[in-house]
Amino acid sequence: MAEQAPTAVTAASGRSAGFADILDIELDRAYRVAGHLLGDACDAEDAVQDALTQAWAARRSLRNPEAASAWFWRILVNNCRSRLRRRRGPQVRDLGDDVDLAGDDPFEMSLARDEVLRAMANLSADHRIAIVLRFWGDFTVPEIARRTGAREGTVKSRLHAAIGALRRDMDANGEARR
Repeated sequence: MAEQAPTAVTAASGRSAGFADILDIELDRAYRVAGHLLGDACDAEDAVQDALTQAWAARRSLRNPEAASAWFWRILVNNCRSRLRRRRGPQVRDLGDDVDLAGDDPFEMSLARDEVLRAMANLSADHRIAIVLRFWGDFTVPEIARRTGAREGTVKSRLHAAIGALRRDMDANGEARR
């Protein structure tokens, strides 16, 4: 019999406790971060669902249940990185002024309003991941390193390079920095 994805019942009964943590604590933030990384709500949903499916299938390989969160984030970030590379850069759509944003998807609203995200379209996947995890995911440098599998120095370097590139791009396009 094939195993099924975790449910509230399995989480409550103590089975797959690492998954219960992911579902309870990380799912909303994972969706937000994936949305900002990928620039599309549907892609974000797919990326999070794929990461959950991959994590569930590989859950027995997790040696330390206390590391379930970082382990899941590494799967999610790698999934988003693969999607970005397949696309050859994030797809940022211009919604125009005539779109009523009040009832639309929150990522479309964010993309329409935030010029920083427009400038991020020129960043590499690794630089974009570092920026989004740090500033939208609110992770520290050590947390980003654990979630991406990179060294802390590499994360710092990526953040520094990405911020510099964003500043240059926004200055070149006449956008005001905050």
